[in-house]
Amino acid sequence: MKQNIVYLLILFIALLSVGCSVERSNPLSKTYHNTTARYNGYFLAREKLRAVEEALQTQMQYDYNQAIPIYPTIDSTTAKAAAAELEDIVKKASFPIQYHKNSKWIDDSYILIGRARYYQLDFADAARTFKYANTISKDKDARHEALVWLMRTYLQMEEEDNANQVSELLRRERLNKDNARELYLARAQYHRMLGDTAAVIENLALSIPNFEEKDAQSRVRFALAQLYQATDQDKEAYKQYSKILKRNPPYDLGFFSRLYIGQVSELSDEQDQERIAGFYEKMLKDEKNVEYKDKILYEMAQFELRKGNFDKALSYLQRSIKERGSLPNQKAYSYLSAGKIYFDHLGKYNMAQAYYDSAVQVYPKTAPEYEAVAERRDVLTSFATQYNTIQTQDSLQRIARMSESDRMTFLQQLVQREEEERQQLLARQQQQEQTRKEQRRSGINSNDAVAFNPTTNSAGVWYFDNPAAMASARSEFIRRWGDRPLQDFWRIRSRGESDGQPQLAQQQTQTIAEPDSTISPEARAEAQVQTYLQDIPLTTAAFQRSEKMVEEALFTLGNIYNQNLKNSVKATETYEELLKRFPKTEHAAETYYALYLIYIKANNDAQKQVYYNKIKQQFPNSSFAQLVDDADFMSKNAAENLKAHALYDSAYTYYEDANYKMAQQIVNQLISQYPLSDIQDKTAYLEILITARTKEPQELKQQLERFRKAYPTSSLQANAAKLLDTYSALEQKNQLRKDAPAVTKPKEATSSQTPEEKVSTILASTAPVQPTIDKTKTVTTERTITDTIPAKDSTTKAEPTNLPDISDLPDSAAVAASLPAPDPMAYSSEPDSAYYFVLIYPTGHASFKDIVTKYEQYNNRFFKAENITVTEEPLTAGKTMLIGRSVNDLKIAKSYNIKQKGPQAPVGTIRGIEFITFVISSANYTKFMQKKDVEAYQTFFKNNY
Repeated sequence: MKQNIVYLLILFIALLSVGCSVERSNPLSKTYHNTTARYNGYFLAREKLRAVEEALQTQMQYDYNQAIPIYPTIDSTTAKAAAAELEDIVKKASFPIQYHKNSKWIDDSYILIGRARYYQLDFADAARTFKYANTISKDKDARHEALVWLMRTYLQMEEEDNANQVSELLRRERLNKDNARELYLARAQYHRMLGDTAAVIENLALSIPNFEEKDAQSRVRFALAQLYQATDQDKEAYKQYSKILKRNPPYDLGFFSRLYIGQVSELSDEQDQERIAGFYEKMLKDEKNVEYKDKILYEMAQFELRKGNFDKALSYLQRSIKERGSLPNQKAYSYLSAGKIYFDHLGKYNMAQAYYDSAVQVYPKTAPEYEAVAERRDVLTSFATQYNTIQTQDSLQRIARMSESDRMTFLQQLVQREEEERQQLLARQQQQEQTRKEQRRSGINSNDAVAFNPTTNSAGVWYFDNPAAMASARSEFIRRWGDRPLQDFWRIRSRGESDGQPQLAQQQTQTIAEPDSTISPEARAEAQVQTYLQDIPLTTAAFQRSEKMVEEALFTLGNIYNQNLKNSVKATETYEELLKRFPKTEHAAETYYALYLIYIKANNDAQKQVYYNKIKQQFPNSSFAQLVDDADFMSKNAAENLKAHALYDSAYTYYEDANYKMAQQIVNQLISQYPLSDIQDKTAYLEILITARTKEPQELKQQLERFRKAYPTSSLQANAAKLLDTYSALEQKNQLRKDAPAVTKPKEATSSQTPEEKVSTILASTAPVQPTIDKTKTVTTERTITDTIPAKDSTTKAEPTNLPDISDLPDSAAVAASLPAPDPMAYSSEPDSAYYFVLIYPTGHASFKDIVTKYEQYNNRFFKAENITVTEEPLTAGKTMLIGRSVNDLKIAKSYNIKQKGPQAPVGTIRGIEFITFVISSANYTKFMQKKDVEAYQTFFKNNY
């Protein structure tokens, strides 16, 4: 009997094995493979992936001062930490695919593999996996899930266009709750990347009803409430914070919801204000909130700020800065808030600069407003520099005007006060050190003791938490030592030295140390007095330098008030002080024009007319005189510049052909017809080159000196300096020629030579030189770099050796005829004084809508100092061109072009659409607009830039 049962059992197993083959599709086989696939590989992989996602969420540290992210952050750190688990998930999810091919869980397994690849940051493979799952699946829910994850993957790859296509595809589908929730979140992320806050709010609100897990729902509600608050929808924000608190959220979400609900509460009367103030005080005293004290104090400051109590707000912010809480970046926001109060409300820009400087040093660089904060810090730093320059030089000048006895008395009293303050500070430090020692002996934790915060000022703020004190000390350090990097042996390093082995500087350096006890206090005081005397402008030349520093600082300060700080009242005061103190300032025309514009905005017609008359009477030929009569003068002048560039190209072509007469005629035409072109320096330099070949040396020198004074910022200054140095060297050797040179074109000149090298080659090959003759030695010839003649006392008529016979050389026309005619339309890599950025894109494409406005905002934010103007014009059929004019430095122009690939650039996130960007010199731009050969110029650009 038992044997029969065993035989039957063996037979059943054999039949089951045969019936459950993966090739069969009978009910028994399907049931077996579905069950095995689901509860073995798929189930285990799914649970492990859930654990990985929960760990990511748990480890996520949110910066609650910013809108919290929709998804937990994934990066190389998270991928490395979960590497083993993710590989195991892939293996387990692969098991059903390999061994249960006729199971209905195959598509779900592929989705798990795609999600694992997503968290491994292998987005390309993840995208392929989700596409395949969508293709093979017969289950619409699985297809929808695959597409939602595909959209998330595209967002990680910054392919917003593809993500949007997936979103639009799913818009026509009916999704279950889980997929609908994830789709709304993905759409919210998509719109956040595009900066569309209204669409983010809409999609987050739609996702909330589809949540089953309450903590996840609370997180999304919190993000939604933050966005409502940021867009001044306080009632909606209040509702969301209240709903979070009703659902027993995690502690951090509950704490910040209670904290922020005070910000959006209505302050209809004094009773409401007292209630909320009491609420904050209660939170501050709660022992559970010890690690959040800095944040609570920050919010109390914001509450006082809403009421206009600036002093009280600053007091809370100082306390917030002193606290050592656990929140990331909280000090940065406290510094920034204090800086904004000083900047926006109190107008104390020096103090604002100190707080902004401290904020930037610790501010999260990933924050959206980081660039704006850094930019304002830079503006305020420049402000502080100019303001301090004026104050310092005025003080030094007042001391300089004293009699010698009064000056010495004043300095001695100053040194005595400083010594007394130093002694008081030293006594306080010794007392604090003694207190710390006593606390250590008694077992008190110095970190919690009051002594840990040495009070070096009346406010009782720890020194390193006091941005004003730190900024003042840093300025003094830079004044004394220079802007040195933080490194070992900094006292004995040269300023430009790298972080390699330290090397002694060539000059003796000072050291910061305790005063030498062998030196008497009187000798020390006398040495300090002498140090101060070195800075006082006691000579006429020193006083003039001091006055020039004040003049430049006043002009720059007025521009900062006017253009950066938008404070027209202070700008007017500063400009008028400049004109009153320095009536002959070189900045008079620009200052008049700035005041003219200020009074136009203020509708002050009387003062506007005053400065209009001054510009027209004192500077009738300036661009400012043109602008007061025609506000569109600069845009009209851009068209004139194109004509000027064409004339310049023609003049340079004649110059290269040695037809200097025609080249000079065209240069004269350029100067007379286009006196305000953007290539005035290039025109003047070309005239110098023509003079070097056609006129006497003295005239060349005069032109070079005029050029250096007239165009101090020109990129051609180095070339002019090189020629002037050569001239001076030859003048000292008494080797300059007397007359204009014969007009010839050298055989040695090559197209690879620079203009000044061509000048040198021509003059060296045609000018006679007196050889030095010694009967006992071979004849040697001294070659000069530029045109030379025999020395004035020379009588020797010996012919130079190895020089061509001038009489045998063909004239310039013959030389020109014997050489191939140069292509006047060929692109040139010669240095230029202006470079343009060019973007070529499909006309009318939606991705380039409002592109000019976007670039104006982009330039104003990131390249404000370059003053780039943007215009748009058609190029060819179906192509439009955006031009950014102009950048003086090629390196900056090339950097600007490279940065267009970054996400902050207007075209940095455009995918799937062909467009072209490049940099072009102003001279080449004229040729490009005539030829419009994009491909040819791209080849030139790649080969030369």
